[in-house]
Amino acid sequence: MRQIQILKPGSLRSFFNSKLSLMLVAVLLLTGCEASLETPEKPDDNATVSGTVTLNGKPVTTGQVGFFSLKFGMAGQAELNGEGKFTLPDPIAPGEYRIYFITDNGQPPGGMPAKYMSETSSDYTVPVQPSANQVSIDIKS
Repeated sequence: MRQIQILKPGSLRSFFNSKLSLMLVAVLLLTGCEASLETPEKPDDNATVSGTVTLNGKPVTTGQVGFFSLKFGMAGQAELNGEGKFTLPDPIAPGEYRIYFITDNGQPPGGMPAKYMSETSSDYTVPVQPSANQVSIDIKS
């Protein structure tokens, strides 16, 4: 013999309200998670950069100079010429950049402190403005 279950007044309403509440919480959580995964919009790369690198006032003539964006990460690298001059081959986004150096053998050029050989340990920063930038980077040992 089957038993017929009689719903108490308000129990059906409670059932639907609890399901609706759970769905609403799930949607809000998923929406919050999705928003946190978005990366900030990168501004237009419209800044050109060239300049000179010196160590205690003398040109650094070997290796490359690297620009690491404090907001977006790696931005660009340029070869140093015999006069310590460089030009980034591509425009970069305006902002604050940490300067570091790269050499073929991984050793600092001509007595440069080792901290400048990595974008994580270098503390030398330069601002890059929209349009053309001419920077002078003078490292002290």
